[in-house]
Amino acid sequence: MKYLFTLLFTIALFTAANAQSRTGTVEYQKINRQAVIAELPFPEKTIRDAIEDTMQKMGYKGKDSKGYTVYKGVHLPALGNDLYDLYFLADRKSRKDKESSTLTLMITKGYDSFVSDSSDSRVINNAKDYMDSIRNTIAAYDLEQQIVAQEDAVKKADKKFTGLVDDAANLEKKKKNLEKDIEDNKKDQASQQAEIVKQKQILDTLRGKRRS
Repeated sequence: MKYLFTLLFTIALFTAANAQSRTGTVEYQKINRQAVIAELPFPEKTIRDAIEDTMQKMGYKGKDSKGYTVYKGVHLPALGNDLYDLYFLADRKSRKDKESSTLTLMITKGYDSFVSDSSDSRVINNAKDYMDSIRNTIAAYDLEQQIVAQEDAVKKADKKFTGLVDDAANLEKKKKNLEKDIEDNKKDQASQQAEIVKQKQILDTLRGKRRS
């Protein structure tokens, strides 16, 4: 099992290392905005949860905005020295492929001041590197979730086994009690059979007196 987890994690990292983020155009509030887009080999929920976990550890809480999760006033040296509002959107890549998703990131330097190549190419280029690196963060988070789930599965299996052991002990006790009851019953049968013989003998004696 440990080998399987290691293999999955290695595959995820290898896939991530060979994929590159790109810039694209998305519509937000009826306006086309430039965004950084990454194709990720994870379900959209895993991506959202991983980003939320990462941001919470940094002290930021996201809010929903037209499908995006927005983290405001984020200090992220990987992007630059300013404070940024980060707009994340994770979408399933296709209906058939539930294990792959597209992660979109838009960046602003304040209300409606969306960053683009024309306004700050340095931040956009940094965002591409950041989105490439976030793949490993998501892979590590996904691995930890698998470990937690497997630990829970092991605990449940152990609990069930303990229950079966307890049941066996109870059944063994019942078996011994039942065997004793059977043995007592046999003794009672023999005793009762002797009583029947005795009573029949008395009856035969009484009947004999009737004839005499």
